[in-house]
Amino acid sequence: MNSSTPKPAARLADTTTSDTAKFQSTMVLNNGNAKAIVFALNAGQDVPTHSSPVVALFTVLEGEATVKMKDAVHRVAVGEYILLPMGVDHHIRATSDLKFLLVR
Repeated sequence: MNSSTPKPAARLADTTTSDTAKFQSTMVLNNGNAKAIVFALNAGQDVPTHSSPVVALFTVLEGEATVKMKDAVHRVAVGEYILLPMGVDHHIRATSDLKFLLVR
């Protein structure tokens, strides 16, 4: 194989693994303009309530989650996404083993 041949594409879900103690994350992009982070949670784990300083794109790579914003709870499954508005508190809970991509 030619050494200039690019490496095959990697699966985003494989960039991080879950931990029984707390959720894990791996930054896969940080170019000064955008960040992309892959998170892994076991079923029942959550990301505590917080807000984002910018609009963020939450996309489920594996599993299912609930995302609570204000008084609404949204179910999100593999291949689905939700936009997290800037400055709005939200809470993410894994309803099954979960991996998701967050882009902001």
